[in-house]
Parts: sequence; structure tokens; C-alpha cells
Amino acid sequence: MPYYRWRGVNLMGTIKRGVLFARSAEHLDELLLKRQLALLSHKQMRQWISRPIKLSNRLQLFQQLATLIDAGVLIPDALLIIANQTEHPQLQEKMHTVAQMVIAGISLSDALEDTGAIASPIIIQLIKAGEESGKLPLSLDAICAHLSATQDFYRRLRSALMLPAITLLFFFVIIVIIFTIIMPRFIEIFTSMQAEIPPLTQTLLSISAFMRSSAMGLIVAIGTLIALVMWRITRKGKPRRILDSALLKTPVVGELLTQRFLSYMMRALAVLLEGGMPLSQALAIVRSSVQNHCFIQYLQNLENDIMAGNSLSGAMAHHGEGLFSPDTIAMIEVGEESGRLPILLMRASDAYHMRVIQRLSWLTMLLQPTVMIILGMLVALLIFAVYGPIFNMSRIF
Repeated sequence: MPYYRWRGVNLMGTIKRGVLFARSAEHLDELLLKRQLALLSHKQMRQWISRPIKLSNRLQLFQQLATLIDAGVLIPDALLIIANQTEHPQLQEKMHTVAQMVIAGISLSDALEDTGAIASPIIIQLIKAGEESGKLPLSLDAICAHLSATQDFYRRLRSALMLPAITLLFFFVIIVIIFTIIMPRFIEIFTSMQAEIPPLTQTLLSISAFMRSSAMGLIVAIGTLIALVMWRITRKGKPRRILDSALLKTPVVGELLTQRFLSYMMRALAVLLEGGMPLSQALAIVRSSVQNHCFIQYLQNLENDIMAGNSLSGAMAHHGEGLFSPDTIAMIEVGEESGRLPILLMRASDAYHMRVIQRLSWLTMLLQPTVMIILGMLVALLIFAVYGPIFNMSRIF
């Protein structure tokens, strides 16, 4: 099934353009008519660059799927409806593939697992549990809650870092402009006056000359190459484990990553156990979806202890190594004794999630004024270093 770049018109006479995945030109026309668009022209195209399927795309997909199935729509029809409505070409293609596999008799969980890039191992296991128990809508609701909590974390993280990042980028651009465009003009002024230049100003002039030299370009190129090589090296193996360990030992960042992992782990375990999955198998599924090698080792230790016959709270106390707080272990122990482990795991997840949100709010309040103060001090330093000698020369003459 190819991709088509199309041009159409809506009922208001507005021209619309886009890219869709369709079986044929006739199918493309049918898809656009469902969106109240009349096809004017189309061109078959090859999709060279794939757009990533974002977390928001997956959340919207499972929300729509839960709503349609809960309303009584058959799974293949619900999948086709979602595929025809989405604006994401790659997601549309995958949903058509999943729908055809389900129509051929393959279960939804197996179809999603074979397609890839849509569902994580946790989501696939939840769907499989819903299919086996006949409670697929409830499993889809749990998936939506899980994805929504993850999206909320990343949204708050982006919000906390956005203003400091923009401010630093703006400052970097200003510094480059000052040292490469403005400072050379002052070099000419100082040279023509043949006056003594203060050490601070001389240092800035030397930095300006260096930034405009070919050596600067060479250093930037070498630095970029080294960064790319290091990024490739640290993606797997021992360098990745060293990087993961270093991140967890970094002040503030390590604590934030740890609390985020604990929130994710508790919530994932809660939804998997609620779906009827054994604890050891649930830990294995969570472990397969975690990226940090230190956390993977923690989960492996917990899994080994539980398979040896220990309880989850006992395994946490034995292998937590300060990762799990005493109140969390006590809460898990109460849940095991009362048979309400999924509920208390969810409460523990919410508690860690609130700590992450509070820490992100604190970082936002701290980073914004700090960056602005540093920016103001550096700009004042530049003004003093550049204009101070000029004012002194004017008093002399």
C-alpha cells in the first residue's frame, strides 16, 4: 500500500494538502470524503523519512480504541476507523496492517507485537490479559492511564527546561555575534588610538580573534565528531553501564531519575498484577521496558528473590540498596498481607510521581532566575570590558 501526497478542498472552499497511506487512488478518495474533503489531485510518493510515532500519538490511539470497543464496535472495524482518521502516515500504515492481521484471525496483542513501534511489552501484556479475561476495555483504560502519567511527566520536564534552554541558546547567539561581528570593529578603534588596553579587554579581543580563526572551526568539527563517537559508544555494553551509573550519581538529576523509575515501576507492576499476571512475570515485563542498566539489575535481583520464594517487600528490603524507602516497603508489605498489592502499588506510584512533579517545579523556579542572573552578569562584564577603555580614552583626549 503506497503513500499519496494529495491536494483537496473542504466544504468552505479551503484548499488542504497532506500525505496519506491508502490502498489505491480510489481508497484515497474514499478516505478524504470521510473527512469532508474532495480530492483535487494526488501523486504517489515514496516515504524516505519516517516520522516517529510519539507518545501522544499512541495515547490518542488507545483512547480511541477503548472508546470504540466500549461502544460495541468490533475490533477490526475499530482499527480501520482509527487508521482512516489518523494524520500520521506511518501510524496509519501500521494500523492498517494490524487490522488486516486481526481480520485474518490473529489476536490484537500478537498483531501489535509483530508490527512493533506502537506498543511496549507492558501494553502488549495488558492487552493479552484483557483478551484472556474478556475485559479488554478495562485493560485499554489501564493502558491509557499508564501512558497519560508518562506523558504528564515528560510534559512537565519539557516545561521545566524550556525557558532555561531558550535563554541559554539566546545568550550563545548573542555571544557569537559580539565576538565575531562587533568585537572586530573595536579592535580597529583600539589599534588606531594606540592606547594601552586593559588585560580583561585584551583577553576578550584575543577570544574574538580565536573565534574568527580557522582553528575554531577545526575544534568545533573535532568536538562534534568526538561527541557523535561517544554517543555511539555509550549506547550499549560497558560504556552504557558506566554512563547510566554516572547519571544516577549526579546530584539532582540522579534523584529525579530514580524517583521517576520508582513511579514507573510501581505503576507498571500495579496494572500488570491487576490484569492477573504473576509477580515474577510482571517484573520481567517491566525489566524489558527499562533502559537504565542499573535499574535493570535492580529488577533482576528482585525477580530472582521472588522466584526463590521471597515476598516483594522482602526482596525490596534485601536488594533495594537505599533505592526503596522504609515507608514504601512497609506499604508493599501491608498490600501483600491484605491482598490489595495492586492498589497500594498504585498509591506508591502516585506518591513518587508527586515527588517528581515537586522537584521539577523546584528546578523551574531555581533555573529561571539563575540563568537570567548569569546572563545579566556576563553581559555587564562584556560591556565593562569593551566600553570601559573607550570611556577612558575620551577622558584622556
